[in-house]
Amino acid sequence: MQAVSLTMVRTASPQKKGNLPAGVAAIIGRNREVSEAKRLLTGTRLLTLTGVAGVGKTRLALKIGREVDRSFPDGVWLADVRSLRDGRLLAGIIAAALGLRDRSAHRPEQLLAQFLGDKRALLILDNCEHLVHACATLAAMLLDRAPGLRILATSRQSLGLGYEATLVVSPFDVPEEAEGVDVTRYEAVRLFAEQALMSNSAFRLDEHNRDAVAKLCRRLEGIPLALELAAAWARVLGAQEICERLNDRYRFLTRSIRATEPTHRTLLAAVDWSFGLCDPREQLLWARASVFPAPFEADAAMAVAKGGQLTGEEVVDALAGLTGKSVLICDTRDGRTRYSMLETIREYGAAKLAASGEEEHARRLHRDHYRQVSDAAAAGWCSAEQVAWIRRIGQEWPHIRAALEFCLTRDGELEQGLSMASELFEYWISYGAHSELRRWLDRALEKDETSDVNAAFALVVNARTALLQGDDVAARRLMDACMDAYTDRARAGGDERLRGFVDNLAGLSAFLQGDLGTAVARLRAALDRYAETRPDEVGPLEGNNIFLTSLWLSMAAAFHQELDSADLARSCREMAEAKGASILRAWGMYASGLDKLLVAGDAKAASVFFLDSLRLQQDTGDRWLPAWGVEALAWASATEERSMPRAAALMGIAHAFRRAIGMTMPGLVPLAHAHDTWEARLRDKLGGQAYQEAFDRYAALDVDEAFAYVLGHAEPSSLQRGGASDATSMLTRRELQVAGLIAEGCSNKEIASRLTVSQRTAEAHVDHILGKLSFHSRTQISAWYQAEIEGAPRPL
Repeated sequence: MQAVSLTMVRTASPQKKGNLPAGVAAIIGRNREVSEAKRLLTGTRLLTLTGVAGVGKTRLALKIGREVDRSFPDGVWLADVRSLRDGRLLAGIIAAALGLRDRSAHRPEQLLAQFLGDKRALLILDNCEHLVHACATLAAMLLDRAPGLRILATSRQSLGLGYEATLVVSPFDVPEEAEGVDVTRYEAVRLFAEQALMSNSAFRLDEHNRDAVAKLCRRLEGIPLALELAAAWARVLGAQEICERLNDRYRFLTRSIRATEPTHRTLLAAVDWSFGLCDPREQLLWARASVFPAPFEADAAMAVAKGGQLTGEEVVDALAGLTGKSVLICDTRDGRTRYSMLETIREYGAAKLAASGEEEHARRLHRDHYRQVSDAAAAGWCSAEQVAWIRRIGQEWPHIRAALEFCLTRDGELEQGLSMASELFEYWISYGAHSELRRWLDRALEKDETSDVNAAFALVVNARTALLQGDDVAARRLMDACMDAYTDRARAGGDERLRGFVDNLAGLSAFLQGDLGTAVARLRAALDRYAETRPDEVGPLEGNNIFLTSLWLSMAAAFHQELDSADLARSCREMAEAKGASILRAWGMYASGLDKLLVAGDAKAASVFFLDSLRLQQDTGDRWLPAWGVEALAWASATEERSMPRAAALMGIAHAFRRAIGMTMPGLVPLAHAHDTWEARLRDKLGGQAYQEAFDRYAALDVDEAFAYVLGHAEPSSLQRGGASDATSMLTRRELQVAGLIAEGCSNKEIASRLTVSQRTAEAHVDHILGKLSFHSRTQISAWYQAEIEGAPRPL
């Protein structure tokens, strides 16, 4: 089965129209299955493609997704969960696939439900068989809270929900044994011939080999993966030779595996036969590479597989050999080559590795390699390589999770796990994985009973993450634990490095709670202590802590109207520029913008800083700083009468960005107070209705359009007036959703129930729609929706 890992797909932005990977291999046949799936999707909201391993469920799901994409205006989204082993992380993995960044203390399920609540989208959940219960539970919750959502799942078994429709994906039909049959009309034959041609450009299906090919297809029972593995040998063997050798192997194997399903026996025979034809070096690499849960690079393969019977040069040769035999899939993007295995191939290799007695050693080598990667990433955060490292770590998350799981489930490895999770703090934050980071740290700290320095720093990171999420209760508990750890280490004569982190936490907590005087005092004290530290004593964690302390001090000083606010902001910006780290530079510019706006009262200069900051953030995939940068730009715009409509639009965009990361205002008191002040001013000057209409229209923009508008003042094409689209653009996303439910024949009470709002709110939405469209009845709304909205996309 063709698998597409999340790590091989560019992280999508929220509200972009899906993330289906480009360049997916064409699929042979399956027209009947595609038509049936499209028919089923018109009548059910959950469709599961089931079938044996290797039958092509993933490829079929991708083809279906491409066929129906125009029917889902909010996109078709792929979430491949094959590398995940902990169902508690499922919602976070899906959120990442949708481009969401979860900074909140809420469960990721809530963020997903909120984001999808008013969307008409298709979610493809791929490779669910090992997480059936978790997938079923999450699917049920999302479908309940997002009326416009449909889910297409692939699994070796159904999810078991009562309203679920299933479509069994069968192996391809194979030719009968009768002579004179036109074998080319069989999809199994066409697939083998196509793959054989890729292996051997001289291969031709003709009268000399067609009977052997037909026999081979029958032997392999039309299973696509088995056919592809066999076809890879066409470069050195003829069809008859492949058939004979496979037939011998099949008879040998089935004597010992009769308890399995016939099709699984066939696939296992094909995989085992292919393994047997590999040379010993390739077999060894196949087994050792099974420890990789996701695509990996050559240096990782070298770290895990080299040793014993394999030299470094032999690992390289074996990589090439396994790629040529279709055991490994090779993918080159942005100048980097990554290798991956289909799950069935990986499972087979894992069984061989376990039988060899090398599994524990290979997994430790895997952990050691990704510990080195995490060390290098931590050192590279405050550098010109910052963005490159963000992208690299984004690809390596499945491996980092596997390494952490190893550390937390093996005796004597906990210290490594604590250190590894903690030093990647900024990357977890950049990817919006706040909740996941806290889960790893909580698990590790529960097991740790020492006052080791790694445990102390893990407490600091955990407390800081809780603060940034607005989880005050957990933050206070963790900060108390941090202080106890500092006190214990001070009494024991330990180093003083922890004090800077404790002061930083205290200052950040005071700032977020609005106690600006205390925040400034604590953060100044932390910087004063660092000023006495020798440069050779400042490691990556300390270096980043110094920058964060400077950043939060400059922000607190701006809100507190400190006399040296401008100097503090400039110092923060210069520190970032000296390091060459673009994201830190963006934060430095934001701090200077706050000083110009809040202290100097120079809205024009502030806008320049905010815009420069946003330009640096545009292509990073982050929404944390842009949410506040756009918000602050709205405040600056609101100072001028002629810019107030733009300020209202910017407020809407900032709100959409915050919603996409699950962050709310109350946890950030100074920012919340400023927001309320400027919003009240805008409502007063523009009028409540005009403000809300501008806010709602721009909050509905996709990310690219939003950034284009923010940075270039260009009116988004989706909001340009004209014809039917003018009427559509007048409605908010929620109002469009209500109109769709009216078209379905729902009463106001039913609409309220479907959207989990009060009946009065539902009635208000209906009244707004009637007023905006100048209609007088629900019948007019229904007719308009069916003509303008349902009539636009291609039907399923």
